[in-house]
Amino acid sequence: MVSSPGRQAKMVAPHYVLGEQTVPYDQIPGWQQRAAAFSMPELPGVWGWGAVRETTTSFVQLAVESAAKTLAASPDRTADTVIFCSSSLPADADEQTRLLCTFADALQLNQAEIIGVTLGRCTNLLKGLRLAQARIASGQSAEILLIASDYMADPQKRLENFALFSDGAASCLITHSNDPRPGFDILASAEKQDLTTLTEGLSAALAKAVNQQLFSATQMDITDISRLFHTNVYLPLCNLKERQAGYRAEQLFTDNIARIGHCFSADPLINLIDADAAAQLPARGIFQLAASIPGARASVLLQKRKEK
Repeated sequence: MVSSPGRQAKMVAPHYVLGEQTVPYDQIPGWQQRAAAFSMPELPGVWGWGAVRETTTSFVQLAVESAAKTLAASPDRTADTVIFCSSSLPADADEQTRLLCTFADALQLNQAEIIGVTLGRCTNLLKGLRLAQARIASGQSAEILLIASDYMADPQKRLENFALFSDGAASCLITHSNDPRPGFDILASAEKQDLTTLTEGLSAALAKAVNQQLFSATQMDITDISRLFHTNVYLPLCNLKERQAGYRAEQLFTDNIARIGHCFSADPLINLIDADAAAQLPARGIFQLAASIPGARASVLLQKRKEK
């Protein structure tokens, strides 16, 4: 999908917060048993094993802290809509309501329309971004707080066969493209899903299908992408799947795989923020956020715009 020119959306004020404690991979409880069960030898340089971040509070508190930083860029420190993306919400409806109220009370967002995105696993944030883009384009919302926050409830499950999991949250505002604040224009977004391919793992074919939609809509091709900001899965898996999709090694951003691990769906936004802070984003470059899970791929094309 592509928003009409008069209603093109923009992302501003991206921020993130990580768990307070840094835990080296070899201090994760039961990591050796988990690695052995996955037939993974202890080769940290090969896999990109470094450290993960662990919170002593909750994923809701991480969300509050990140969202507060983002809302500081809003004139009224508020938003008319909140899109909360998480795989960590409890099943109990009363507990969900309690957590929702805790979040809204802390940020004075009790009057905002709050929408949950929960079924996309590590594509949740980009699903939420696509939803925000559509609401801006349709005029249903004027300023949307987009937030993703997750934590690993069982520390022994931090080591998976595709990534090391960290606790963290990332947030931004989605607003109209004519907003004067510096940020990133949302050029296009797309998603493909095929639940019949769940057993096949991450799919380069779905990544190619998503790119076909994105590049057809924007008259671009994969060589126009300055940097790809994907999820922080293990280095060999990242390199294999993204290279199979047609990207060059120099387009990939892998700095955070060992530094902070995999922060669920927040990775693409966190990685974009860090690259921007390190002055690694060329002026007027085209930047792609992407996330793959078995059976699905979601992606967004961005271009940085300076303050008017």
